[in-house]
Amino acid sequence: MKKLFAAILVLFMALSVQARGVKSEKADFSSVINDSGVEKNSIAISIKDLNTGKPVYELNEKILMHPASVQKVLTLIPAVEALGEDYEFTTTIYKRGEDSYIIKLGADPYLTSSDLKNLANNISAENTKKIYIDDSILENKSWGEGWQWDDDMNVLMPRFNSYNLDGNLIKLTIMPTQKGQQAVIINSSKYPFVFMNNVITGDKNDVSVLRDNSISSNTLSLNGTVNKPVIIRIPANNLKRYFDVRLTNTIHDKKIYLMQGFIADRVTDEDKELDKITHPISEAVEDILKNSNNMASETVSKLAGGKMYDAQGTDINGIKVFNSYCEKIGLDTSKIRITDASGVSKNNLINADFISEFLIKNKDNPLMEKLPAPGEGTLTQRMLPLKGSLKAKTGTHSDLSSLAGYLTTKKGNKYAFCIMINDTTATISDMKTLEDYLMREAYLRL
Repeated sequence: MKKLFAAILVLFMALSVQARGVKSEKADFSSVINDSGVEKNSIAISIKDLNTGKPVYELNEKILMHPASVQKVLTLIPAVEALGEDYEFTTTIYKRGEDSYIIKLGADPYLTSSDLKNLANNISAENTKKIYIDDSILENKSWGEGWQWDDDMNVLMPRFNSYNLDGNLIKLTIMPTQKGQQAVIINSSKYPFVFMNNVITGDKNDVSVLRDNSISSNTLSLNGTVNKPVIIRIPANNLKRYFDVRLTNTIHDKKIYLMQGFIADRVTDEDKELDKITHPISEAVEDILKNSNNMASETVSKLAGGKMYDAQGTDINGIKVFNSYCEKIGLDTSKIRITDASGVSKNNLINADFISEFLIKNKDNPLMEKLPAPGEGTLTQRMLPLKGSLKAKTGTHSDLSSLAGYLTTKKGNKYAFCIMINDTTATISDMKTLEDYLMREAYLRL
């Protein structure tokens, strides 16, 4: 690694000074781009002095592009301001009358089945007749506008709504048997999957899973081989059903059997609070910025919209929170388009200039300290020689990559930057390599 980085330093020092757009006498970004093999017209770059806001290098900076997950930085700051840094995701159980209970959901992205079991411990096994669920905190819509249906099995893009539980991922265990024989699938959640089990006990672990919607949305086709136990996680396709199944399992363990299913209703002033499960928003902030958690990002944005406008949390209200915040700090959102909070949707269109300006206006926001540095989160294996000098949010989607954040150069100069690459012909690896080289060039020369 040290020899490779040394070679890169020599290469950069040999580059001549030439840049398209706003020219810099210190850095040669154009040569780095030309040598990358990535199409120049697919790249947008904006690098600005953090103190003066003056651009030092720009390329296609006003062109609208898909930002991918760097968009999370833009939507998270307004959402946390609306909710408050002390906000807690809260799931609460109440007693209703003498023989009923009501659980008020908080759309907690970190609620687990164990948490649900702890809440259910407040339910009496003697005379419980009804259990109500208040799911009014968020709209029922469980995917963002423009999310791609063929990402249905992507564990990084699970559905999300008031019924968030276990990360909205269902755990399956595949156990080997005798060599050449069919493996065993264990579904401890008891969620009603139908399995087309074509997994054979063999010499290696190599299992693929498909949801066969042509038969049923709950039909899974499993293929391949196993030689050791394999744990896989499947995105729940019906969050309410998964929640109901897990809660039913829990109360059955307590020998509680209801005459009817869980009933939708709202908490009233007469209901008596018994217990609650909470998780701090700080957990989500770390998860969103460092691990790029899509479900947490979308949930936080919707919750902020609901709180700010005293209404149900919706994607529209979350976007209104973002627009209101930008208006307050003097950024015009009329020429960009945001349709979700996480950047998953390719309907999102933003330019690099807007993002770099947003970063400058929020340079003193304490949330920006939570951006990952090289060696952390999505930068775990990237730009390690720049650790201590770089904090940035990554973005990755099909045919695109992005990087935005703050850089302190070798000379001690500070910059806000945004790089977006939307190239259908380049590989994701090529795009990210170019981002890394651009950052090293900026670090050495600016």
